[in-house]
Amino acid sequence: MYDSYMNNYQYILFDFDGTIFDTSEGIYKSFDKVVDYYKLNVPDKSVYNTMIGPPLRESFSRVFKIPEEKLIEAMGVYRKYYSASGMFEVQVYDGIIPLINVLRKQGKAVCVATSKPEIYAKQILERQNMLGLFDFVAGSDMEEARRVNKVDVIRYVLDEMGLNDKKDECVLIGDTHFDVVGAKAAGIDCIGILYGFGSRQELESYGATYIKKTPYDVQKFLCS
Repeated sequence: MYDSYMNNYQYILFDFDGTIFDTSEGIYKSFDKVVDYYKLNVPDKSVYNTMIGPPLRESFSRVFKIPEEKLIEAMGVYRKYYSASGMFEVQVYDGIIPLINVLRKQGKAVCVATSKPEIYAKQILERQNMLGLFDFVAGSDMEEARRVNKVDVIRYVLDEMGLNDKKDECVLIGDTHFDVVGAKAAGIDCIGILYGFGSRQELESYGATYIKKTPYDVQKFLCS
């Protein structure tokens, strides 16, 4: 990691869950539906924290041990509740809207890069009257068959925004190692934040370019 008093970041990509919103309430309830449906033994639901961020397929396979042939069905169980109400059970983190407003005021482009289905991300932002704050919103497809891993979503943003020759001006803000790994694979820097679902140890061990504690700290760094 390193820091600098000056930076040249003009294109700011935000992760969604754990970065813009605390989405845990609706996601946890949706996970509960899957656990109940398959009568899974999950004695410690704190494991849900590790399932926010990566694709559902990966989380259901890794944590719930759901076999490959049942993953599509399990995603349907999850999304039945999530799409009806769970996805709107969110809280925007304190300081995020002021951060975005300052970034935009300084002429920076602001985008979303999430492994969440793009249609859900847009619906949540619209419900929160925040969709207009972003120049571009990128997410996965519903089936998680393409553009699902964070690197794929970031590359989609770079392609659509014409930024492949401006990667040194791009930075991803995210809360877990999935963000760090995705940013590195796409060839851009990553600001790891500590108010989401990840930890300093996680972000440091995967090599986040910077680590910041709050949205205000990110604002001071990007807008100084």
